[in-house]
Amino acid sequence: MDPATLEHLLIREIRKFPGISRRDLADRLEVARSTAGRRVDSMIAVGIIEETGIEHTAEAGRPKRQLKLRGDYGTFIGFDFDARHIYGTLVDFAQSTLEEIKIPLTIGPCKDDVIDHLKETIDHFSHAGRGKLHGIGIGVPGLIQQQKRIAVGYPYISDWKNVDLCGELGLSPELLRIEHNTKAMALGDYWLEGPSRVENLICLNVRTGISAAIISEGHLIRGAHELAGEIRGWSVKDATSGSEKPASLEDCATVLAISPEGLTTPEVWDEFVENCQQGKQEALDQLAVIVNHHSDTIARLCQVSDPEVVVIAGAFNKIGAPYLDQVREATSTALLGQFLSPPPIRFVSLGQFSGAYGAAALAAQHFKPA
Repeated sequence: MDPATLEHLLIREIRKFPGISRRDLADRLEVARSTAGRRVDSMIAVGIIEETGIEHTAEAGRPKRQLKLRGDYGTFIGFDFDARHIYGTLVDFAQSTLEEIKIPLTIGPCKDDVIDHLKETIDHFSHAGRGKLHGIGIGVPGLIQQQKRIAVGYPYISDWKNVDLCGELGLSPELLRIEHNTKAMALGDYWLEGPSRVENLICLNVRTGISAAIISEGHLIRGAHELAGEIRGWSVKDATSGSEKPASLEDCATVLAISPEGLTTPEVWDEFVENCQQGKQEALDQLAVIVNHHSDTIARLCQVSDPEVVVIAGAFNKIGAPYLDQVREATSTALLGQFLSPPPIRFVSLGQFSGAYGAAALAAQHFKPA
């Protein structure tokens, strides 16, 4: 293994386990401790990592010291967006927050709107950060070709078809990483949750669309055609229409379902959220129908992947406890008799910026010293 690749792997482990010792770091990667130690010394010398604190002195020999990434070594940028907002975050090399930006989009945005906002924010972050910009990650809605950095399509942004993001943003493939935005949200919880991080996780993201992401044994499931988690077309029964004809999960269980023909404006959505929080029965009845779709979806995904935890992202999180409590109860009911105990269900730990932080983490995990 060449030194740069080993250093890349060492940095990823330190990022995953801040405060890890040299010995434990070498053992996790199954390399000689002397080999790992030389690379650690090299990275300390150039300012990538620092060695601080003493774990304990009970053992004979040299006390183990803790390894951490140095925040001042550089920065990463992360974005997540849908048809309503762009979320951006600037983090330092240790992934501590430097700045967050939320940009509202006009109703019915086009490709140029999104690209212009991304360019402007990248320029702003580039000047606001300290040290070198090491990478940019973008959580993209809809279909993508990750290796080519191409956004294939998303119906709620006009002209958003086969968008070459490197070309549009003027970035090199080495600097830019992309991922489906729901998968970016899952990565945010996986990489940034801290010591309580789990290795098996489901993320359900509900905005204008609906999709899922699965991390299994620490690996993000993308699928053979990068379509893992594309569940918006799942057939469900539309309880509100009275029709026996199946409808799509996206039509019945997203923000689109709040208004007839899916015309949910920001004002209509805010009113619905407020009515749910105030306990108005009509809104709660409508919410209950949507909750059943979400809980049935979670139950089906749990039967496939058996997660340690389910995290929910997106617009419905704004409703808070009236929504989350119902989802937990309905999921438990849906899993009765399925030989599977319902896992803990919670909101994403990083809130509305979870996808942006996950995208920044995506860029960070690909960092490789020169």
